[in-house]
Amino acid sequence: MFENKNKTNEFHSGISHWKVQRISAMINIPLVIWFVISVLSLKEYSFNENVNWLMQPINCILVTLMLTSLLYHSSLGLQVVIEDYISDLKIRKFLILSSKTTFFLLLAISIGSIINIYIK
Repeated sequence: MFENKNKTNEFHSGISHWKVQRISAMINIPLVIWFVISVLSLKEYSFNENVNWLMQPINCILVTLMLTSLLYHSSLGLQVVIEDYISDLKIRKFLILSSKTTFFLLLAISIGSIINIYIK
């Protein structure tokens, strides 16, 4: 009976992970569309004009939200791939921890860079 309870908890954890991954994907859609349209409209501008665009508060916030959502969604997706294809539990845990750490560092560097641009 104890094993059945653990399997139920794992199942619910999987459902939660699935829901969060779908929600982050839905959040990504409008943010990425906005970003692509913005980048295409800025392609003729100079570097300084592009930096000025990023310094506008709404653009700064939306780029930060997009990067956060994309990196979080990527982290969730990579975790699923690792769980599906790595059978050794120790290696799996190490790879999941390493990937989450890497994504967190990428997010910290990205947000730090945006803040640096915004402050200047």
